Amino acid sequence: MNSIRNQLQKIIFSSLIFFICMFFVVGPYPLIIVFHILALLLFESLRNKAQQVLFILLGITIPTSIAITNFVIGLLALCWILDWIVFFWISVFPRYVWYDHLQSENFKLNVLKKISQIKESKWMLSIFGLIGLYALGLYWGDNHLNAVWQFQRLALLLVFPILATIAISQLTIKRSVMAFLGTTFFSALAAILINNNIIQPLGEYLSFIQVSWRNAAFITYNYHNVLLALSVILSLYILIEKKTKYNYLLMIFIVVYALSIFTERGRAGQVIFNLSALFYIIYYNRKHLLRLLAFIILLFSFQFIVYKTTKVYKNRFDAVSNIIANKGDIGEGKLEDIRYVFVRESFNRILEKPIWGYGTGSFGKIFIDEVDSGHDFYPHTTPHNQYLYVWFELGILGLILLLLIFYHQIKELFRKKDGIHRALLPLSFMFLMLVDSYFFIFILTIAYIFLYTIYSRYESE
Repeated sequence: MNSIRNQLQKIIFSSLIFFICMFFVVGPYPLIIVFHILALLLFESLRNKAQQVLFILLGITIPTSIAITNFVIGLLALCWILDWIVFFWISVFPRYVWYDHLQSENFKLNVLKKISQIKESKWMLSIFGLIGLYALGLYWGDNHLNAVWQFQRLALLLVFPILATIAISQLTIKRSVMAFLGTTFFSALAAILINNNIIQPLGEYLSFIQVSWRNAAFITYNYHNVLLALSVILSLYILIEKKTKYNYLLMIFIVVYALSIFTERGRAGQVIFNLSALFYIIYYNRKHLLRLLAFIILLFSFQFIVYKTTKVYKNRFDAVSNIIANKGDIGEGKLEDIRYVFVRESFNRILEKPIWGYGTGSFGKIFIDEVDSGHDFYPHTTPHNQYLYVWFELGILGLILLLLIFYHQIKELFRKKDGIHRALLPLSFMFLMLVDSYFFIFILTIAYIFLYTIYSRYESE
């Protein structure tokens, strides 16, 4: 080991002496060319492999760790930015790349292709339009307390063009799907074991996981629940369209996902599961009435059994039913349900300024100062509804831009083979945004961008 270390030291020392001598003998320009050649060759050899590995790694980190997902996204962004740095170098200093003109031109064409791809994508342009409108929103309204928080969330949307334009092979997409579904399966299995007191929360065994009643397995139950529902949709797509030879394994995955979804507190995932299941039942049995009725009865029977046997699901179902039946009134002596307050007060203020809204980052401050319902609005920066939130701050133009993002994504996916399955992803996410501002929540925004990249770039065989 020492001999290898000594050899490396000699090589490094000799190289430094060589470059110092070259600098004084021939000047700096040839050295710049040599360094450029080495850097570009190293960059080209590692960049593509790094992007493939990092994209697959996202399938593992999204269901397990927000911190590591953030780190992986940062590395992918770095790979993307390095492309533009090299492109700038080649464009500004062309005389230093004479040694391989063809390679430089190919590299420039790849970057120009990315620019063209972004310019031709209507949903990406809508994202840039929404971000730009949020920037302009700083110039109207008197309250911008949460503007910094808002721009931190908007930065997440820039991951869309990064993943849409980086080089990802079909093999990488398939491996990413396997990584995501496999990780959510083990996460669901762990959550079931924890909920039934078979094992302790994972934070008791793993120091990097916080011990909290809010955690399902690795992440909080409301995010975990949604990821499992999206996993069910993806699994059904693969299963129905026969994209795998492991059908029985995928069926086991779906059963475990469903058990976990309905034995934990998250409601959004439960609704998405039911709606997607109902959609597939109607779509594939619309010409067979008896079979259609049989599957619908089976779905409702499953719901009834879960309701009768699962305390968590029963309590949540009864609580929501009671709130809806009483129009937000939880009971005598109790505060009105906060979500009803959010919807009513947000809509009332939107009607006062429907065109321009109240400006970027204004929602939280206005509710704290003006709404007297007995609730503590300080920790709330959104009304738990993406559409009302954007409309409240940016007016009708902001709402239109938000809808255009998903309209063009649905249109793009629907034109592809198996389009009915692919379009179910943005449609499901649009429904989720009715119950919270999921487009500005880190782990679910990244999950949606990751899955949309898979749905849009997968080429059906």
